[in-house]
Amino acid sequence: MNKRFMAAFICTIVLILETSGADIQAAVIHVPDNYKTIHDAVKNAHPKDTIIVNEGVYRENIVITKPLTIKSSKGADATSVQADNSDEPVFKVSNVSEVSIIGFTISGSAASGIYFLNSYHSSISNNKISNNEIGIFLHSSNNNILANNQADSNKQSGIYLELSDNNTLKENNANQNNDKGIFLSSSSSNSLIRNTVYLNAWNGITLWSSHNNTLQDNKVLRNTYGIVISESEGTGLADNSTWSNVNIIMPVLLIYMGIILYAIEKRIFAMLYTE
Repeated sequence: MNKRFMAAFICTIVLILETSGADIQAAVIHVPDNYKTIHDAVKNAHPKDTIIVNEGVYRENIVITKPLTIKSSKGADATSVQADNSDEPVFKVSNVSEVSIIGFTISGSAASGIYFLNSYHSSISNNKISNNEIGIFLHSSNNNILANNQADSNKQSGIYLELSDNNTLKENNANQNNDKGIFLSSSSSNSLIRNTVYLNAWNGITLWSSHNNTLQDNKVLRNTYGIVISESEGTGLADNSTWSNVNIIMPVLLIYMGIILYAIEKRIFAMLYTE
């Protein structure tokens, strides 16, 4: 009887602990209602919690080392996170899986707006990331999804992957960055699908020592160079739109203008010297 009682008691305790764990995972934390800052909410959250950030401007640097969902309540136009320490990323996700960052305007970092380091199976979506050194930077981070972000007007690249494989970049904008739109360095087996890459100062999309990547239905328009592939094997290209910038277009226009002017002059001379 004692053994049976003890076994039943242990099973009851385990069930209680499991139920408590499930309740903890389901928690929703509100900023600034429950915690004044996103940093404090992240610090006090349990793994798998959801942090909902109300509209406003937050000056913070946020480090995430546990699986969390962090999203704005009213989208990127209403909720802005600016770097408090410009030497650090605004959001740094380090050595963790299953993190989601959704719906913020992110700016003011001399490092990067969102930085993933050794992080996996996570998502970055519906953010506006501008006026950083790099918009989104994935380093040694695999199997992540970047979707519907605007990584525009950053000092270097809009989206940069280094040593990062099997990621999906889908329907992002990477426009008007001061160097490259999307840059993959030593990053393989990634999928770039329906991204828009306009008016970057240098290359639209660059693959450097990056193998077996797929580029499909991307619009890469009016950059100095469109899609640049260097030391990269097995690249799949399908239905991408590329149109180089005005430096390439101008000679073509001048040729047509020359032909038109020649035809006009020929007509004028014919009229003047017709007996």
